[in-house]
Amino acid sequence: MAATRIQVGDIDMAYELSGPETAPVVCLNHCFAANHRYWDSHLEAFEGYRILHFDLRGHGESDAPLDPYTLDMLAADIVGLCDALSIDRVHYCGVSLGGQVAQTFALNYPERLASLTLVNSTCEYSEEQTRMWRERASVAVAQGMSAIQDGLLQCWFTADACAKQIPGYRFMNQAISDFSPASFDADSAAMCMLHTTPRLGEINVPSMVIATPDGPGAPREVSEKMARLIPDCELHWLEPAQHLSSLEHPERFNALMRNFLKRLSTN
Repeated sequence: MAATRIQVGDIDMAYELSGPETAPVVCLNHCFAANHRYWDSHLEAFEGYRILHFDLRGHGESDAPLDPYTLDMLAADIVGLCDALSIDRVHYCGVSLGGQVAQTFALNYPERLASLTLVNSTCEYSEEQTRMWRERASVAVAQGMSAIQDGLLQCWFTADACAKQIPGYRFMNQAISDFSPASFDADSAAMCMLHTTPRLGEINVPSMVIATPDGPGAPREVSEKMARLIPDCELHWLEPAQHLSSLEHPERFNALMRNFLKRLSTN
């Protein structure tokens, strides 16, 4: 199915909406530098739901204005998209940057949220992590995405997944190739403003953190902290993996999502 574009605030957003029209809506937010096709191997986990997945501002087929981005802006885009599609509440699942947007959505628009799933995401960055992202952005702007592409893939996938070039690796390799340095700069700047830690206790919907014990982008202790601070939250590990664990273990991720949503539907 080809993505549809719709006006949301100051941009056109690309999205797909499928599934039973009267079913609860699952909102799926891809990781940094990806697009809505991230979810192709995971859609079966949401069978029976109305599935909304989209390209974030600066990603895929959505517009990429040159203005600075913020997580508040990205979350407002999702609310605007839901409003345009007459969607009141969503089960929100976000990966990495998508999880940062999901947290911001949960805190800014709590009445719009039915449940929250955070996949290899984080609630804070250290000074070293912030410096690393800004240095990567500087290299990308000066030399192009190819200058940082291999480094990103090696951070996001295990050596085995890289060597075998699994489908998720091939998808992200192409997505990074297609990503613009200007968007890398704008979206990574938004990520570097992240600090939801003090407010995680305000999230009052059933939640799940899916993480990787040795993930470089979302350290174990931060994943455990998120699961501890969000009041009604369960924690699951996917390993071996680096950062994009759902792409390395799609069947196991799908089972976790399917079981989580099934429990919510029977409560």
